[in-house]
Amino acid sequence: MFDWMRRSSRHLAQGLPVVLLAACAGAAAQAPSPQPRLDAAARAHPVAFLDRIGWGADAAQLRQLRQQGATALLDAQLRPDARPVLPPELARTLAALPVNAPLEQLIPPLVAQRRAIRMSGGPAGAQDPGAGAGNGADAQARLKALRQRMNLLTRQAMAQQLLLAVYAPNQLQQRLSWFWMNHFNVFHGFLVGPMLADYQMRVIEPHALGHFRDLLRATMFSPQMLLYLNNAQNARGHINENYAREVMELHTLGVGSGYTQTDVTNLAHALTGLGVDLRGRPLRLRPAWRELAWQRGLVVFNPVRHDASPQVVLGHTLQGDSVDEMEQVVELLADDPATARHLCFELAQYFVADHPDPAMVAAMVRTWQRSDGDIARVLRTMYTSPQFAASLADAQFKDPMRYVISVVRAGLAGPRLIRNPQPMLGALAALGEPLFGRSTPDGFPVGAAAWDGSGDMSTRFRIAQQFGAGAPALYAAEPPYLRGDDAMSGGAAPPRPRAQVPALAEGAVYRAAEPTLSDASRQVLAQAGAGARWNALWLASPEFMNQ
Repeated sequence: MFDWMRRSSRHLAQGLPVVLLAACAGAAAQAPSPQPRLDAAARAHPVAFLDRIGWGADAAQLRQLRQQGATALLDAQLRPDARPVLPPELARTLAALPVNAPLEQLIPPLVAQRRAIRMSGGPAGAQDPGAGAGNGADAQARLKALRQRMNLLTRQAMAQQLLLAVYAPNQLQQRLSWFWMNHFNVFHGFLVGPMLADYQMRVIEPHALGHFRDLLRATMFSPQMLLYLNNAQNARGHINENYAREVMELHTLGVGSGYTQTDVTNLAHALTGLGVDLRGRPLRLRPAWRELAWQRGLVVFNPVRHDASPQVVLGHTLQGDSVDEMEQVVELLADDPATARHLCFELAQYFVADHPDPAMVAAMVRTWQRSDGDIARVLRTMYTSPQFAASLADAQFKDPMRYVISVVRAGLAGPRLIRNPQPMLGALAALGEPLFGRSTPDGFPVGAAAWDGSGDMSTRFRIAQQFGAGAPALYAAEPPYLRGDDAMSGGAAPPRPRAQVPALAEGAVYRAAEPTLSDASRQVLAQAGAGARWNALWLASPEFMNQ
């Protein structure tokens, strides 16, 4: 069974109709212009195309693709509406979530509560409200309530990202936002967890399709990143190099791009003073420093903590005693040619192939340089390339996030609104990619080698069985954390709806994918009969897991 599930892209291609392969080869030989080439490839592989520009095909997008053609649909996804239309009930639920409040309203009360617990009996040096029980039952109860409140807010952020991935029409922006959140990874531990909705909705998503310089600036000036990578502790005389190292190695230039340890150290000096003030009140500084101070929400530049001496980084001298020096850092790193090469390769690896064609990546780099790092234009170069069109006939193994969301979009997110995303969160955790759960700054890997082991395949099959049977928990009442309750749970669990096995064999996604099935997959499905078993086998098929 699992050998069938794990077949490579080479075997998938061998199973395609000879006429289709000949047509693709003929199209490549004639080297048509990008629009006809992309439209033709998407007509031959509509499900694969929609899986590459979003979180997975659904009936509505398949209709759009037939009506508009691939190029027009792509251009619309590259220029999404500022306010995408959601199902009304879902829009109301998300708008009411406490986690979407401005951080300056949300975080200082949590910090003040922790401080009060610590002063009234909790451990004096605790950095985490769960680090100790305090002295007495009252301190224990208050610590438990604080942990519960923070977990509730983190769960709200997780649920929101999954529900937007399933239902939001700006599919490319949603998937690209996850890519950037993974690239600029932060972990949900301690205070960062309640800030994750803000990180997605206010830091990453508005800049996901804009200029990379603006996205880099947004992350550099975000409290999530400054706390996670310790730049909040980076001060003159107490240098912390964590953020300086990762912003060069992971976020911009990349490993092997030529920077040195001296560059890292000097950059850390240049970034001193940029941090976070969790007290929710203005900085208190002597008059001589006030003009140099800067504060936006929880993020502050404290000139008292800044090392204003000149710093040479990558051969450029950074100098200043104000937040303007941080702007110099943004421009230096965003404009470096190594950043264009690093980011274009990662985008191609994520959206096209584990080992992308160097010619396609080079074309993306040229667009990056001509457009001053315009991400949407770089992506259009990638999507309209002959290499991308050809890749739709090949296999790109889905990482767990892609797999779980595409399973839901393929047939479960129909007329009934998903009210409880907990089964999706559980599936991601079981597959080893828990949402916001990567503790190291490198983010989750995207290549197939990280996710296609025999144990991974066994887990995928169990998940395919669960969702293929209808996963009725998806349609139960909202969990307490989505109702805004202060408790994570309480009382008896609401009754689950009766399981309704989805008719995936009759659905739009399967009908669109059926022409590309291999003979082996057709035979397995023909022997499965109908209902939940058939659903599980299709969702676990090589064609579904490789798009």
